[in-house]
Parts: sequence; structure tokens; C-alpha cells
Amino acid sequence: MKSDLKNYTPAEIEFVLEEEAKELFPLALDFTKLGEDKLMGEKPITNKREALKFIGKMFTATYPDNELVTRKLDDFEKQNIREEYCTLEENDVPKRKLELEIAIEKAKKMKKDAEEAYASVLMEVAKYAAEVKLGTVDVRLKAKDVFCIALSGYYLIYTWDNTKELFVLAKAYEIPDKNELWANEEKNREAMKTLFDLDFPEMEQVKETITKESIDDKDENLPFGE
Repeated sequence: MKSDLKNYTPAEIEFVLEEEAKELFPLALDFTKLGEDKLMGEKPITNKREALKFIGKMFTATYPDNELVTRKLDDFEKQNIREEYCTLEENDVPKRKLELEIAIEKAKKMKKDAEEAYASVLMEVAKYAAEVKLGTVDVRLKAKDVFCIALSGYYLIYTWDNTKELFVLAKAYEIPDKNELWANEEKNREAMKTLFDLDFPEMEQVKETITKESIDDKDENLPFGE
């Protein structure tokens, strides 16, 4: 039942990511496996707290709170949701339907009330069935488990996986405004190369925008306007 899912977290968490992001970025970052040559004089990392402290030194990162991400339902969650709507369908739907038939005979107002109750429980059944069919659920991440970095024109949200004891990619989306100061990702590219031997191209959007603005300024100075 749905009540059994309170405070439940699957042992194996799989976040919903775009295929392009999954191919472009590492799905997990294991800071505990970094050797002495990668730690820049820091002590070996053994837990999430030490990893986040190291991330603050090596990356230009933020720590968003209540970040909304989507993960897939596991079999236990799907089974409990199915039990919920099956119980509703077996117990509540017939009951509401009988009330509807009785209400029709008594009065139009009673008929209307029963119809609304019947429609409501059918909608709830459909909602739970659609939830299982969709197979995903949105979850809010806590700031103490998350860091965000800009890389290759994307914002990357990594969250701590307690089972695997490493950070996994939970969300990746393109930076809407490449001229944002936050979009300066040079430090993050260098950190990925230094720590994980991963190369990412330098984004040139800011340079292109500056060039375009310079051209527009020249046009404004022309004697004949546009």
C-alpha cells in the first residue's frame, strides 16, 4: 500500500536523464578512489562530508536545496501502488456505484453527489495506474547531499548515493544564458581533467556574444541608421 512507501528509498536508485546527457557526462563520481596524485595534498576521502569539502576546493560548485529530480520506481514501489488502486477498485468503486443507483431513485441532488463520489474514486484509480505506467517519481534533493557545477554548456546536478557511497548524476540541463557569470566553467573543466582524466571542450558562446554586440554598436553609429 502507499502507506508502506513513507520514507522508503530504493536500494538501487536510477535517475531519469536525457540520453545526450548520459553519453556526455559521467554518471557517477567516486572521490574515494582518488589516488594521492589526484588529491593535491589532501587526506584520502572516505565519506560524503569529506567529499563535499574537497569538491568545494576543486570545483566552482553550488549546493542547491530541494532540487527537483526524477527517478524511476522500483518493483516494490510499483507493487504497493498497484495494491492501493486495486483495493480502491475492489472496495470503493462498487460501493460508490451502489450509492449512485440508490441516489438516482431518491433525488436529483443525491444523484449528483453520488456521481461526483464515483467519478472521484475512478479518477484516483486512474491516477495511481498512470503513476505505475509512467514508472517515475519526482524527488526533492537536500542541499547536504548535492552539488551543482557548470560544464560544457550544462548545469550538472550530482547527489550522494548512500548505497554506492559516491556522487551520481541526477540531472543535467543546458545553461539557458551562456553569458551568465556562473557559466564560466574553466575551473570545472580543469578539475575534471585533473581528478578524473576527462576532457570537456571550452564553450565559446560568451566570446561570440561579445563579438556580435561589438558589431551592433558599430551599426548604431552609421549615419543612415538601420
